[in-house]
Amino acid sequence: MIPRRLALVAGLAVAMAAVAWVVVNSKRTPHYDAAARAAWQEVERQFRARAEMVPEVIAVVEAVDPTQTALVEQLSTTRAAVLALPPQPDAPTDPARFRAFMETQDELSRALGKVMDLMNIYSDRRSNPEIRRVLAALETQENRIVVARSDFVRLARAYNLSISSIPGRWLTRAFLGQQPLMVESFEVPSSG
Repeated sequence: MIPRRLALVAGLAVAMAAVAWVVVNSKRTPHYDAAARAAWQEVERQFRARAEMVPEVIAVVEAVDPTQTALVEQLSTTRAAVLALPPQPDAPTDPARFRAFMETQDELSRALGKVMDLMNIYSDRRSNPEIRRVLAALETQENRIVVARSDFVRLARAYNLSISSIPGRWLTRAFLGQQPLMVESFEVPSSG
């Protein structure tokens, strides 16, 4: 009688441990998903903040070299394109949206790179306090973008690992259905 009771208690203990394990592990994926999506919102916010700095950058370009009308136009156009982008909450799981988002951001990055090249040509103008302030603010914003992107990549990898490795894959499919992987790199994927 005792061995049978002991087997029943052991069976119940194993069943309870299995249920506890499922409960704990089934909460991981939604946690990683929420954290990665919050990190993505921060990436979008930092890119938007950079675009909002462009009028000050344009003022610097016009002060340094008023003949740079093409660069001013490129900055204005790319800024407008970035600010016209609505929030893209699904971009991390939709390669086409992600590609479109990053191509727009890369256009602005190229234009800002030309500003930095111009500042290297006219390095004597950097002594102007207003120009120094704007360039320092731009550098700070670029650093914030790097940090936000890094945080997103780290959290997207954790999310992808949670939905693609066993047992997370089984639990995710059982409780949430098939979930798409998130983009793990800010390299623009090819369209093909």
